[in-house]
Amino acid sequence: MIEEFATLLNYLAHMLAEINNTLFDLWPVALTIGIALCFFGFKIFRFSVFIFGFIIGATIGLGIGNYFLTPWGGIIGALMVGLLGGYGFLFIIKIAGLIVGIILGSMVSIFFLGQSAWIIPSAIVSGLCAFFLLRFFIMASTSCWGALLAIGGFSRLLHLPINEHHYLIVASEAVLFTVGIGYQIFFYKKKS
Repeated sequence: MIEEFATLLNYLAHMLAEINNTLFDLWPVALTIGIALCFFGFKIFRFSVFIFGFIIGATIGLGIGNYFLTPWGGIIGALMVGLLGGYGFLFIIKIAGLIVGIILGSMVSIFFLGQSAWIIPSAIVSGLCAFFLLRFFIMASTSCWGALLAIGGFSRLLHLPINEHHYLIVASEAVLFTVGIGYQIFFYKKKS
């Protein structure tokens, strides 16, 4: 059961990486969306939730659509299920936080723990934290996603091969993430 769950999450992570690589080819879009999410993710909360729902739905739709008809089935499936995911997440924001928390917690757990029995409890704890601390979870996740997109788009602009400069890129993403989440928390605390 754990191995099947880990395989599914690895597949989803691979599909998200492919979507990110495609976005990096359109570096102005990746850079703009990345900076907006990194610094204003909570402020554009509904848009952020829609983006997360759309990406998760599009990833699932892409896999299902490609199973039946490549490449148009994947494109149509990604758009249809992506839109359903985006609007569905807007409809059930708290549940969306729980789901995204579980998925992100699972992906991080798989990265750090490999195939361990601790993946499922870690994913559940991450999901519960996201459910009860949704505001801060959105700040953290949008800062993280924004930093990945912005630095990936910027590295594509500079034509930096990611494989050769991955330490520099990861360090840049960490710095941008820290600055982005710090700004969002400061902005939130200032308004409270």
